[in-house]
Amino acid sequence: MILLPLLAVAFTISGDSLADYVQAMNWDAARKGPLMVLEPQTVTTKKDLQGLIAYGRTRTSLPGLTAIVPDTMVIIDDSMQQPPNMYDGLPRHSKVLYLMSTLNGAQWSAITGQGLGFQDLNASQRPVLESILPKPFKVATFTADQKGDPQPSAPAMALSDADRQGVRLHVDRSLEFMMPIVGQQGITPRNTTRDYGKPGSKVVERDSDADFRPQESFGVKIRQIVPNQQKPSDLDYHAPSLRGSIALHADETIAALLERIGAATGLELYADLRIKDRPMACFGRSVPVASALRAIALSVTGTYRKVGPCYILTSDLIGMGTRKMRMAEYDAQLNRKLWNQESLWKGQIYGSGHLNSVKFRGDDALTPTDSLLKKLDQLDRSSAAKVTASDLSEGLRQFVDRQNRMYRTQQVTAEGATVTSSFDYSFVLPNGDQTRPEFDSLGSIEAFHGANGNRQGTPELPNTPKLDAAKSDTPIYLVDTANTIEEAQAVVGLAANHGIKELWLDTLSPEALKVAIKIGEGASVHIALAVRPFNYRGPTDDRDADRTLFLDTPPESLKRRMAAPDWDTYQKDATRPPEELGPISPLSSSFRTRVQTVIEMAKSAGLTGVRIMGSTPHGYNGPRVKYLSFPSPLFMEEGNFGYAAELRVGFIRLSSVDPIDLCPRNVYTNSDLRQPFFLDDALRGSTSVYDGTDNPNPAMEGILDAYATWLAKLNRDGLKSLLGGITRSAPQLPILMDAITTGTNSNVRYGVGLIAWKPGEPLPEIPEGQRGGIPDYAKYIAHMTVADDDKDPTRLILSYMAHRNAKGSVIPGVAIDLTQLKLPQAERWLNETFTGR
Repeated sequence: MILLPLLAVAFTISGDSLADYVQAMNWDAARKGPLMVLEPQTVTTKKDLQGLIAYGRTRTSLPGLTAIVPDTMVIIDDSMQQPPNMYDGLPRHSKVLYLMSTLNGAQWSAITGQGLGFQDLNASQRPVLESILPKPFKVATFTADQKGDPQPSAPAMALSDADRQGVRLHVDRSLEFMMPIVGQQGITPRNTTRDYGKPGSKVVERDSDADFRPQESFGVKIRQIVPNQQKPSDLDYHAPSLRGSIALHADETIAALLERIGAATGLELYADLRIKDRPMACFGRSVPVASALRAIALSVTGTYRKVGPCYILTSDLIGMGTRKMRMAEYDAQLNRKLWNQESLWKGQIYGSGHLNSVKFRGDDALTPTDSLLKKLDQLDRSSAAKVTASDLSEGLRQFVDRQNRMYRTQQVTAEGATVTSSFDYSFVLPNGDQTRPEFDSLGSIEAFHGANGNRQGTPELPNTPKLDAAKSDTPIYLVDTANTIEEAQAVVGLAANHGIKELWLDTLSPEALKVAIKIGEGASVHIALAVRPFNYRGPTDDRDADRTLFLDTPPESLKRRMAAPDWDTYQKDATRPPEELGPISPLSSSFRTRVQTVIEMAKSAGLTGVRIMGSTPHGYNGPRVKYLSFPSPLFMEEGNFGYAAELRVGFIRLSSVDPIDLCPRNVYTNSDLRQPFFLDDALRGSTSVYDGTDNPNPAMEGILDAYATWLAKLNRDGLKSLLGGITRSAPQLPILMDAITTGTNSNVRYGVGLIAWKPGEPLPEIPEGQRGGIPDYAKYIAHMTVADDDKDPTRLILSYMAHRNAKGSVIPGVAIDLTQLKLPQAERWLNETFTGR
């Protein structure tokens, strides 16, 4: 590819669009060859420049073709080969906390009084303040209008270097209300730092726009703008099939052009939904196919990714969603270190005893009254107390009124609100003006109480007496696996020796099932077939194994999750998810073979019933749960499947989007990962804010939920085919199945519970799973998986559930799943839990 030099045009352009420029070029395709330009009508001049550079475009020469393409592209470096700089990468508020942890008494008097300046600091502290002060340091002045909204009264201006050296750091307190919403159930936060004051009030504010376009993470440059060039591609532009030419149409969409090229070459070509309908203006009769494909990719700064038998024109090869997950995982590790460090600093600050010297702003009409200050002292130690409207000063009552004028659709009241105090920092300018508090608070006072950087330990689980399974008020079922005849004999013996009357045998071996049924008849143990229709069962399933957004196979996914710090955290908290490997794809041949195997096994004489377990793999439930905070969204997304090649191909054909380009909304990164042309607001960094520019394609709204809903339908269709086959082969056989939690990422630690299903009924669902809730076990058989660790609370919960019937509650049963334990471990757990026979 040859980038032609940009020359000032000698002709007059009658309009401001790139189309006007191209028209003025009077391109002679017969003499100069064909020309391709992407959506020239919508590209306008943005700079006081001449030539194509004024449109952010350049000319590129390809074999048999000239194209006008963007002059730059965005490169996201997710290699993370450069080591992070934990100091340079600290957020500004973290640096303030660090500085506060080093202050002596006189310096505390300064930072809570007239402000802390360079002259107040020692040699080691001055570089910290230097890094806290933005460069350039811009300030703007606003005046509050009648609604309390800010109106600019002076443009933002940068301080001179000398004035910047005269800026002082100030720390004070603000009020954080949790106010009831009028006419609704619920509360909403209202912080006094976000208020601009009564009409006519002047507010000086630091211009923080640059803070909200993060380009790096902990000192490592992530996002770079570089000259546009051909990106690495899975499509071989030199392939024999691309040696021909394709006729040009004067104006057609990228998708239409790729479809025609595909028909001519035998390739299955798609364009990402975000760019597929963008028009390509073409001049000339025909163009070499390879050059046309290269020009299209350059025009959107994209490339061609191979997925199964097809190619999709998208941003990059790695996948925008995959990259976000990788960056989020990297950032999470560093953020965890940062949070621990901040906790240490907060503990040191609290231990210094100087927090009590931090005051509310003396000239602030929002300063609490003496009576409210007394309540604050109580509220800062307990959230039980409430405030009333009578506790507010006139200034605070006006604050509530202004909030209601600003947010007319969500009226609030101070009656019944709670309030606490937060610590904020701001800057005192050389002329004495104090800026509005910075957006990133230093934290509430509770955050400083007892902070030390270490997680609080969890209490030991109490010992529980052994249960007599045969005499339990609640039916107890054993779930275990047997792949051989010998294992089947041993597992039936375990059930019989511990008084358990029904064994759900997890097997795909007809021989093992037959032996278990025969032995069970002599030992008074009923045998039901436990079916996990989608579960990955080992290397034989590798060919049809499902994948995660990291493109991990099930074993790789489990290894990744178990290596994450969250895994140990949840283990210590007795909330660790079971060590489930993951699924095979519901579109795979392995799944179809498994369905036929189960249908034949259901015909086994003496079989008590079929139990469908693991009915819905992670990622196949439905639309993702929003705002989930525990377990962490990143941890949950790491275990979501649905990205096998055949699934991706199916969704590309359906929606023109490769699922690995979709970004989980509630997973965050430090840096801005957005790409031109392939915009997705979910790729903004965690501190980014929407600024009204670079609007994503509206068709992308809801596309992630559409994908999750599509996966859920595939899952349910697979379950229906299995259930239909079983009922046709063994119509009288009782069927229990795991109810479906209808929200992806819902956290149900002990399984979702099983319920009877009969032909003609819909698949059972647990809508409360959408909120991460627990099933109503008056309706469902509890399904609890035993993990191999001493903190597993299954035994305690089993004891609780087994005795609930004695208290008048109706519990259909408890299924104890030991499939994750080896046989000796399972025997030991049963010996410690149940009395022997």
